[in-house]
Amino acid sequence: MADSGTRPAMEKHYGEFYACRDAGNVYPVEFVVRTLLGTYPGLHIDRSSFPGAKALDLGFGDGRNMPLLRDLGFEVHGVEISDQICALTRKRMERLGVAADLRTGSNAHIPYGDDAFDMVLACHSCYYVSAGETFTHNLREIARALRPGGRFVFSLAKTDSYVLKDAAPLGDGHFRITGDPYGVRNGGILRAFADREEVVRELGGSFTDLALGLCENDFYGIYEKVWIGTGLKRVT
Repeated sequence: MADSGTRPAMEKHYGEFYACRDAGNVYPVEFVVRTLLGTYPGLHIDRSSFPGAKALDLGFGDGRNMPLLRDLGFEVHGVEISDQICALTRKRMERLGVAADLRTGSNAHIPYGDDAFDMVLACHSCYYVSAGETFTHNLREIARALRPGGRFVFSLAKTDSYVLKDAAPLGDGHFRITGDPYGVRNGGILRAFADREEVVRELGGSFTDLALGLCENDFYGIYEKVWIGTGLKRVT
């Protein structure tokens, strides 16, 4: 789906991005807090299962969600696309007293065994697609790494979100980014979704008990639109 130069460029750009903003403290993303701690009519999570469970933060970035995962009792693991990002976040977590096993990989190549995790969190990450792959490869790999009945917490790009302005359509909901205002993701490929039904169709083969929401935020000119959700790995 993507050309062979996409991932090296993304690794470099994201590595530089996080190196320039090496903050002493980090703070969790709002939808992650609401999903893991909130009370809503369409959301049903057994939070008593969190302590001692193994969580994978897939595409963890600066590690902003890891202190929250630790505070909720999870054993924290993470995967990012470069050794540089892993090293930066590993040092930050050490400063914050968060024990975390961080490894280099990708959405479609998670360097852990089958059924390894009780929860996979993909915060603004799982929709990025590597060279020669599609979003379906990402989903299959996430499901492989989750135990049967394990929980997937995710966000997915909406087709009219800011990051897709002037993006080049590649078919089957995949787009090449060309107008990222941060200059980090240009050239990268992502899968975006127009409506809830499309999300359910795509994820329903691997996950059940799907609960979905929509976040629309105008961050001072950055108009972000993302589907948020959670579901359980199908037991076969």
